[in-house]
Amino acid sequence: MSRKLILVSLLLVVMTFPGISLFSQSMKGLSLGGTTGLITTPTGRIGWEKSTDLGMDIGYHFSTDRGFGENESIMNIALSMFKKLETGGTIDIQPGDDTSDILLFGKYQIYNSGQSGMALGGNFQLLNLTSDINRTFGQIYLASTYAGNFMEIPASTTIVFGKTFDIDAGWDNRIDFSMGFDLALFPQVFNGYVRWISEFANYSYSVDSRITNAAARGAFNTGLRIDILGGSSYKLVIDATLMDVFDEGIDRFAIGGSFGFSLR
Repeated sequence: MSRKLILVSLLLVVMTFPGISLFSQSMKGLSLGGTTGLITTPTGRIGWEKSTDLGMDIGYHFSTDRGFGENESIMNIALSMFKKLETGGTIDIQPGDDTSDILLFGKYQIYNSGQSGMALGGNFQLLNLTSDINRTFGQIYLASTYAGNFMEIPASTTIVFGKTFDIDAGWDNRIDFSMGFDLALFPQVFNGYVRWISEFANYSYSVDSRITNAAARGAFNTGLRIDILGGSSYKLVIDATLMDVFDEGIDRFAIGGSFGFSLR
């Protein structure tokens, strides 16, 4: 795990250095946990931080393995308010022996400049709701997103430090860490509508996630994000991602996206 963490972190750190030219308005799709972010990593951005005082994003992702035996349906709703605050909820439906979970989340942007931002956030996880063994967890984090160019290609890098804790148990010293990037894929061809998103994280969107084992050894997730309505006042973002590819290989994936619109 330590070797994997070092290699991935060095790769992503390198992407933060070249250039400072900023790219056009980010698609800012929803992460699996519901907040604006990459795949499982929240960013320092807010879904409607510059364009409206009240915006809504609705997301859905379906995750499974190659045998279609480990399935999840993840549904999100996020509200952006006052161009600084984001809040909402996620329902994680897990068929079979597992039971469904609910996540409530919030994020407040404390800094914004151009396409870069920093936010304080957290979530409250209600796990195994229909089981006799319900669990409750919480997470707090600081997310920082820096926008720049990687070899003259528009990109942004996000670093997150946080803490997930079992509300019913004692405090431990483990911390949450993730690092990820959002890179325009062949911008001369796709004009910024297709992006490559990747991340390494030692936590997932939920303690009860079935598609990564991030808490035990970290997980590398990667895939494509496509902006269907680029340049529109609406948002329609499609994601297709591979999950935990270093340890599980090309075995687990998620597909879905989000739709957003201004309410005021």
